Amino acid sequence: MATTAVLFDLDDTLFDHWACTRAALAELRERFAVLGRVPAAIVEAEHRRLLEELHLQVLAGQLTVDDARVERFRRLLAFAGDDADADAAAAADAAAAYRAAYLGHWRPVEGARELLAALHGRVPTGIVTNNVASEQRQKISACGFGPLLDAVVISEEAGVTKPDPRIFGLALDRLGRPVGETVMIGDAWDTDIAGARAAGIRPIWFNRFGAASPDRRVTEIRSLVPLSSVLSVLFPSPESRAPSPESP
Repeated sequence: MATTAVLFDLDDTLFDHWACTRAALAELRERFAVLGRVPAAIVEAEHRRLLEELHLQVLAGQLTVDDARVERFRRLLAFAGDDADADAAAAADAAAAYRAAYLGHWRPVEGARELLAALHGRVPTGIVTNNVASEQRQKISACGFGPLLDAVVISEEAGVTKPDPRIFGLALDRLGRPVGETVMIGDAWDTDIAGARAAGIRPIWFNRFGAASPDRRVTEIRSLVPLSSVLSVLFPSPESRAPSPESP
């Protein structure tokens, strides 16, 4: 089936959340001695766990983004040291320092802008993302993605989150393309890949860090560069699938 529309996740698919987070945590470890005494990889892993846990509460409306951020760093400081290092003032200070550093390192994933530019005018493209709308729209704007997109569906505005098929249905409605001709590229298996499959959309797993695949039947890519390689996955040439003619 031909590909006539392409959907993308945002964080760690088009926007390089991982690189921004890693750079911000490195600055934080220099500023807060209790974090600096813990190996960087352990700090990063615990921060990722806390972020994912508290992000679910934000999406559910149980915490504001600002409150969740302060709580994340209160727990991270407590994890690295003891409760004395995790009082409200220290947590707020760490949250503010992290936020400033994180914003300062905003960037697209390598090849993301070039891929969107190559698709622009060829097929409709859109983003389906879970987060608060203001944050996601700022990322899209900062990375220059806006003019290259035909639809942006954000969970806060949609009232439903990935992997619920309904959020993908909203994107399809806005793009005006049939489900069977649409591809979804995303890095998160449980939300992007499982959600796309539930919606009947062909998924492509952006397996940037070489994780083990839960299902080898799902096409995967490891990078958005070179551009030609990604385009060949999205638009496989019929000639490339045909048997070679016999030599005369």
